[in-house]
Amino acid sequence: MLKTYDVIVGWDIGGVQSKCACISGDFALLSSKDMTFEIWRDPDKLSTVLEYLASDISLSNTAMAITMTAELSDCFATKAEGVRFVLDAFINTFPGIQLMCLGTDERWVPAEKAMGDPINLAATNWIAAAREIARSIGDGIWIDVGSTTTDIIPIKENALYVRGRNDTDRLRFGELVYTGLIRSNPNALASLLPFRGDWYRTSNEYFAVMGDCYLLLGEIDPKDYSCTPPDSGSVNAEGAARRLARLICADASLIKPEDLLPLAGYLRERQIGLIVDALYQVCSQPHVKGPAAVTGAGQSLGIQAALRANLSILNTEAIIPDVVKKHFPAYAAAKDLAIYLSCPPKS
Repeated sequence: MLKTYDVIVGWDIGGVQSKCACISGDFALLSSKDMTFEIWRDPDKLSTVLEYLASDISLSNTAMAITMTAELSDCFATKAEGVRFVLDAFINTFPGIQLMCLGTDERWVPAEKAMGDPINLAATNWIAAAREIARSIGDGIWIDVGSTTTDIIPIKENALYVRGRNDTDRLRFGELVYTGLIRSNPNALASLLPFRGDWYRTSNEYFAVMGDCYLLLGEIDPKDYSCTPPDSGSVNAEGAARRLARLICADASLIKPEDLLPLAGYLRERQIGLIVDALYQVCSQPHVKGPAAVTGAGQSLGIQAALRANLSILNTEAIIPDVVKKHFPAYAAAKDLAIYLSCPPKS
């Protein structure tokens, strides 16, 4: 018989953001926390980040559910090295705690066993979240637009109906689009940009991110800008305009912020278009159909893409409580592990 736990902590360890969500045995959210941590800058600080995020949690009778995407960070030579590094940090930071990992095969395994098959643990934060959505909608498509990437997950009969399990295959099948609300590079979206009635070639430098477009358009607040600006400058409309101007090799002394609104709007359309393309690819498969459950920091982009792909939109308020939205993958990981522990599958 599996041991029961008073508290289960779900983790979502990304390359830029690390999050955790703590639930009780009856799935009630007890607490959640996040921290901006760009792991490639100083990977050895991961243990300190884990300690901080868990500092308010009682660990006396606790299990932890681990998912991650940080293994793709370029401070690691391979994904396997990255997975093992993250798991080592957990094992060293939380000795004596039951550490469970969710694999790409949707199975939970102890961290020590996961060390022997690290690739199965790479990029798994979407799986628990998709399983939670699947329990609620039966058939449909989950579209999650985050700060960095977009997931497009077909669901059939309350189960994942995906073709890809690792990120490389998911990119191939349209189930992962490497574009998001904040961190995406505008250079990846357009080689020409409209400005004052002409088309300007885009400077191929790291001058701006898509978060600058949405700051300038007034579609996000500064608190939503979840990364360091390329110039390490101010996170406001003026700072965003300064960075966007450099896309056409101009600067704030030559261009007024309002002159850049069409340019920002055009980049927004190009980004939505990428998601629409992937949606049509996924929806072209037999047995894949709507409606769409749309979530994430860039939910508005996902809704626009779904509507353009002729999908009806589900009300996700009834599926995802507002209190868990910000840390949904971490919450879903904790809940999925709680379900597994209460009724483990027969081997």
